[in-house]
Amino acid sequence: MTCRIPHTLALLLSLLALPVAGAHSAVHDTVDAVASTAPAADAGFLAEVAAAGEQSDRGDSLGASLAFERLLADPRLAQLDDAQRSDVWLAAARVAGLQRQDALAAQRLDTALSIHPGNATARFLLASGQLVDNEVEASARNIIRAIDDTDGVPDLHKDMVWQLDLLLKDTPATRLDLLQALFDRNWKNDDIDPAALWVTLATLQVEAGQRDKVRATLERIDQPLALITLRSDKRFDRYLPRTGPRFDPVASAQRHIDRLRVQSMLAPALDEVAVELAYALLLAGKPQEVIGMTQWLADFAPNATTVPAPEEVESIGWLLDLRSRAQHQLGQIDEAVETQQLAVRMTSQSGLANQPLGLAVLYIGLHRPSMARQQVKDLEHLNALGEGARQLVQLLAALQLKDDAAAQEARDALFAAREADAAHYMAGLVADNRLDDAVVALTARLDDPMERGTALLELQDTRMSPLLPGEIESNARWEQFAQRADVKKAVRRVGRVDSYPLYNE
Repeated sequence: MTCRIPHTLALLLSLLALPVAGAHSAVHDTVDAVASTAPAADAGFLAEVAAAGEQSDRGDSLGASLAFERLLADPRLAQLDDAQRSDVWLAAARVAGLQRQDALAAQRLDTALSIHPGNATARFLLASGQLVDNEVEASARNIIRAIDDTDGVPDLHKDMVWQLDLLLKDTPATRLDLLQALFDRNWKNDDIDPAALWVTLATLQVEAGQRDKVRATLERIDQPLALITLRSDKRFDRYLPRTGPRFDPVASAQRHIDRLRVQSMLAPALDEVAVELAYALLLAGKPQEVIGMTQWLADFAPNATTVPAPEEVESIGWLLDLRSRAQHQLGQIDEAVETQQLAVRMTSQSGLANQPLGLAVLYIGLHRPSMARQQVKDLEHLNALGEGARQLVQLLAALQLKDDAAAQEARDALFAAREADAAHYMAGLVADNRLDDAVVALTARLDDPMERGTALLELQDTRMSPLLPGEIESNARWEQFAQRADVKKAVRRVGRVDSYPLYNE
């Protein structure tokens, strides 16, 4: 998923990448943590702390800010133990964050950690701020320490984890430590095992010579694309039986669907489980089931008179996006475009980028390059993969329009970002009919231990949706590239290409 990165420390202190409604409750939860462990002798002071927290809950962050200024100067604060005092300072930091007082929020957070270095919640927030400031290594190390100080599963937002994993690409030791800490504490992506992260962890373990840990990691991986990635990579041959149902991607696809159905029935919601179920059905070639499970949303969304809750917007956008892909699989192209346009409208205020990018790709396939450009021209704050996708769209649109200047601009952007996003760079070379250069790029990706799995996955023989008019030539060029003798030789050296009756779109 393409993620946006928040800009200010104050925003992260107050939200920790959560919807606004969660900011005030975070203050309240911190106050509750203090009250639950305090002796009766401190009841009066804690009642005032609770009242300040309730002001924040009601949206009166200014009143809460004034109250916490007074409480932090109150001598009764010194009577609390270190953990309690740290939580009061943390609550005050959150309120300062709500007031967009960056420096004050940071100062209070530092105080909370100086009083009690084991305050995991405060350390997670510190790590969030460091990530915003591009202090990636420090952010990761603080998260690792906070996980160690946490009882049970760490409460880490999925976007932060995925963004850190992306940014730690060039620091494998820290990336390994972070993913191992998450794995050991059974962290999940909104109740779903993050199989792609565990593939990365297994790869890092193999490269670090930690063979004793690889099997345990592989046992947690039971999703089809993750297993295809592992099966394509010869490094995992000693760990991964190629016969039997356990590591068969087709059998895994059905198991994954079955698990998600149970989860969805036990706790029906507009959430990540619903999105993952729709995606799993799409990969398995069951587009009619995706159409069926999203029909209510397609009926509701065009005439909605209320704004969806912030925490539901992302799921709405993805479900509509997946419905559009299902319609594409079924050859219902006009309907797919209408649904993707609806997905863009429903997420227009959220900053999500995948929906306009998906619509732009459809427009390219339909020979509507100017409309594709319009969809991506104003996208901002994209991560490396999102920006790569945007530049690839710009290149494809420019080639269709025979706009040489714009095409060169996109080529230059993809080349400049080739280290951070080798996949879109290589795709751009193939689209540009620069196949010799694309072979060089592929060879470099296969030689890169952390890029190899992604490159091999792209080359597997999987099912495809019906080609659109603007995709026929580019698909033929990709097939020409994949069938080259030098490409096959490069692949055989480190992996293999197999055929699967699954989609990878």
